[in-house]
Amino acid sequence: MVLIVIIDMKPFNSEYYDYEYFADKRGKAFKRPDGSVEYWGYKNPSGDYLGANEIVVAWKKIFNPGKLLDVGAGRGIFIAYAQESGISSEGFDYSEWAVSDEGRFDRCKKEWLIRHDATETWPYLDNSFDMVTSLDLLEHIYPDDLDFVLKEFFRVSSKWVFLQIATVDGIREIGYALKKEDPIPFDTDARTWAGHVNVQTEEYWYDVLEREDWIPRRDLVQYFYSEVKSGIVSNWVQNSLIILENMNNEL
Repeated sequence: MVLIVIIDMKPFNSEYYDYEYFADKRGKAFKRPDGSVEYWGYKNPSGDYLGANEIVVAWKKIFNPGKLLDVGAGRGIFIAYAQESGISSEGFDYSEWAVSDEGRFDRCKKEWLIRHDATETWPYLDNSFDMVTSLDLLEHIYPDDLDFVLKEFFRVSSKWVFLQIATVDGIREIGYALKKEDPIPFDTDARTWAGHVNVQTEEYWYDVLEREDWIPRRDLVQYFYSEVKSGIVSNWVQNSLIILENMNNEL
């Protein structure tokens, strides 16, 4: 057995999000200060997610997007389901493995999913998508890069931004923000194993997402949850779902 233990990486790079992170049934290995080894990963060899179709059906019913961009799309699962539902969809991910022929979800065509770094200018025109989705991405963005990444969300979306973010309540669990120049504390905070570098409260995200022409639609968050079985999005409910609407554009 080959044991991979990461203890001093800085910062996270695209190679971190590899086969072991996404697909290996055991996950990625990490060593605790006491010498014990634990594992983390999605542990999903097929890349499929049985709740994806129901989520996409809800997107179509509530937002009816003609064109959708999935940012931090992983292996392209939601892109594939959206395409199959009749939504013109594409996306990108930071992981070289996830977008490769080996990693990409088998129903996601190669041309639908590209490798791109969200902290670099996105290869899309202004207002080129009716809806931009991002599931479990923003907690992976270093604070120094966050303002640029958020500006790109609002630049390429003409109407809707749909964000699912890993958060804390700030009471039972305290958040943190890592700097690129600092070693990642794999041995002291297991949350970093998932690649999370900026873990904050929901209020923090509403504050940094505030834009003059965009309004938060908390009513649509509840509407969305009413359209999807609770078991499918139980983890989302425990974290944060934020929906923003551009009030200057009509679809």
